[in-house]
Amino acid sequence: MDVILETPGTRVGKKEEMLHISVPNCDAVEVPLREVESIVVGNGVQITSQALQSLSSHAINIVFTSLGKPYGLYTPFANVGTVFTRRQQLLAFDDWRGAHLATQFVHAALENKRRLLLYFAKNRKQSSPATSMRLKAGARQIRKMIAALLEFSRTTAKGRKINEIRNELMGIEGKATATYFLEFGNLFPKEFWVLTRTRRPPTDPVNALLSLGYTILQGHITTAIASAGLELYGGYLHSDRSGKPSLALDLLEEFRQPVVDRLVARLIQKGQFKVDDFEKSLQGYRLAQEKKSFYYNELKQEIAGGSASVELFGKSQEKIQKEKAVRINFKKEMVRQARKVANFLIGASSTYEPFVMNW
Repeated sequence: MDVILETPGTRVGKKEEMLHISVPNCDAVEVPLREVESIVVGNGVQITSQALQSLSSHAINIVFTSLGKPYGLYTPFANVGTVFTRRQQLLAFDDWRGAHLATQFVHAALENKRRLLLYFAKNRKQSSPATSMRLKAGARQIRKMIAALLEFSRTTAKGRKINEIRNELMGIEGKATATYFLEFGNLFPKEFWVLTRTRRPPTDPVNALLSLGYTILQGHITTAIASAGLELYGGYLHSDRSGKPSLALDLLEEFRQPVVDRLVARLIQKGQFKVDDFEKSLQGYRLAQEKKSFYYNELKQEIAGGSASVELFGKSQEKIQKEKAVRINFKKEMVRQARKVANFLIGASSTYEPFVMNW
């Protein structure tokens, strides 16, 4: 399970083989250490040295966040992997492997966008034929971009380093993203209508939900990368910059549409969010605090595929019930993909196969 702690004043201690979690104005919670996979902590949360030592002995990662954005990762020595893996990760930046990984990340990003548009088109074939046709047209445009990407990788990019082809790859990805959001935005009621992706700051409610969702998703990917013994800051598609977790951003490209975009579209279409649930300021649109708990719970269920987790938000604690339908556990998929990257880098596999959703 995951333990998410965001309430200021929360204290995490150790009691035998249990985490003892005290949240202001709530009853204390005890969680068996053997059941904890990761901990996400926000501002004002304290962890005792005894608890930290026990978390380390159980190889449990801690992701530190501020306003929902990860800014630090505590990784126990037991999780750092081998030196050989990290050496190969850095060496790959200057040979064909880095370019191969970056190309595959982009390919997954484009293919998942295309498939999600077709998924929405199929669901609207009877209820809104015009919308369905537009979505299919957008998917066809992205398919052409995928063909261009594959041709580029076979010819121009062959044998080159990532620094020599990054601009071209980002250009193809950018064009596909623009096409995708023109159609994705048409899925929503008029008050939520959006035509482009905006980040800093998000200029509308849909982008606010996407940004918040991607931030939470990045935290899970960060944990997966650490568990695979990879260097978080040694990416390929996203350029190096101080404090920029480029490998996490690389791997994030594979999971944006399968996890966050589909969930956001579903929740808005079901009327789970209203425009009044968002606050507008100089920092753009932000989801109101009282609605965050709902969104976090929905997102965590989506990521975990219905698996149980412990989430503490404010004064409420909600237990997630396992669903009867079989769902993908994206947390496991993220770990699997991170290990695939590591296996490719050390030569255990000859190619890297990205995660593509089978809708």
